Amino acid sequence: MFRKTGVGFLLSLVFVLFTYSSAVAEWYVGGAVGVAMPHDVDDLSASAGGYTLGISEFSPDNSFAGGVKVGYFSESTPYLGVEINWSMSAPDVDKETVTATIVGTPTGAYAGQTSGDFLFSADVDSVSSFRFLAMLRATDEDAKAKYNGIQPYLGLGFTVGTLDVDSLTAYDTAGALIGTGSGDSATDIGFALSAGLNYAVSDNIKVYSEYGFETVDYEFDSLDGLVTKVNPQASSLMFGASYSF
Repeated sequence: MFRKTGVGFLLSLVFVLFTYSSAVAEWYVGGAVGVAMPHDVDDLSASAGGYTLGISEFSPDNSFAGGVKVGYFSESTPYLGVEINWSMSAPDVDKETVTATIVGTPTGAYAGQTSGDFLFSADVDSVSSFRFLAMLRATDEDAKAKYNGIQPYLGLGFTVGTLDVDSLTAYDTAGALIGTGSGDSATDIGFALSAGLNYAVSDNIKVYSEYGFETVDYEFDSLDGLVTKVNPQASSLMFGASYSF
């Protein structure tokens, strides 16, 4: 479910911050690659009609991640800024042992089953995140004078995440296929954090390493035909370069 009102308000706030800024400032663009490291998912709940399904804890796989960012620091407050960054990954779930709690008459992947232990897989097309962050960093002058050219920074804000699932599959504990359910896509808002280190290699170019964290409560309208709620959390470790102008 896409919360349009909240997204519109927050995007408008970011737009005002950008357009209000003075013309004499530092803009930067960057790109990075790295690894997305999803945390364990504690619970997945789904329902439709008189059928409800609960899936116990499972662990998505780590996956390759890539991203780009654009940011702004004003001349009057060179330690405070704003940033928008985008990243994408595809962390599948590969035959995790789960306990399924089934109430009612199941359909889709678990049709004909009762509560018990299963193997659970999810084919994830992509996880896409647009993060809108308020940034705090050491100034360029402090980085050169105090930290041997290393510039620590921290970002806090929100993310607009889209989780696109191609399919869900259930197996018995011996690995025999039970059924495959249809996919769906959900877009929602969550919390985002980034922390990293820049290192200036020239007046305009910096290389950086960055840790990211985000958590989003997703609600699918029809994942395997069910209204499904899940709260994945993920960390990431990225390495990239940026150009300032």
